[in-house]
Amino acid sequence: MPPTRRKSTAPSSHAQQTLAFSGRSNKVTKPSVAHPSAKSLSKASPDQLAKASKAVSEVSSPETTEAHADPQPQEPEEIVIPDADQRLAFRVQGAKPNLHDEVSDKAKKVSDAQVKRYWRGKEDERKAPRVHQQGLSLNEKILRHFDLSSQYGPCIGVARLKRWKRANGLGLRPPIEVLTVLLKEEEGENKKAERAYVDELMSTRLVVE
Repeated sequence: MPPTRRKSTAPSSHAQQTLAFSGRSNKVTKPSVAHPSAKSLSKASPDQLAKASKAVSEVSSPETTEAHADPQPQEPEEIVIPDADQRLAFRVQGAKPNLHDEVSDKAKKVSDAQVKRYWRGKEDERKAPRVHQQGLSLNEKILRHFDLSSQYGPCIGVARLKRWKRANGLGLRPPIEVLTVLLKEEEGENKKAERAYVDELMSTRLVVE
């Protein structure tokens, strides 16, 4: 059978209406303020002229233009970055300015018997005796033990005395006996005692002939 054709019917009143973008009714204009002409000004009353002049003066006043103008760029402030000693002073809360002097005076009062007693306690903590330290003095043994105590920070690239004071400023409570040994070595002008033995090994160069 041939297909049947559907009859076209008239659109109902409920159908969706289409939008038309042409015509005078759909024209969109920007709102603008109409300037009064010379003819209208001649017919206007004195009160209307006063209101019109006031409105024009408010629009063109320099105060409104300055308010909407871009602010002048401000010069960037200089940022001062504190050095390592200043950052350490900021981190230590409640520290006195002469903290290191007081601790140094306390360390100088430590006797040799107390230093030996401190090292004897460190030796008793071990299960086996130390090796390769037969020819070292008591002070050097204490300082090398302090070098390898990682809880007080790295020992490479920093002097032993500065490392002890830094650890003390951070509240790590390094042994006062170590400071006593460092001050004695400093008074004896022992330059080798200023640096850690590991730091000395890392900075040495081996020349092979």
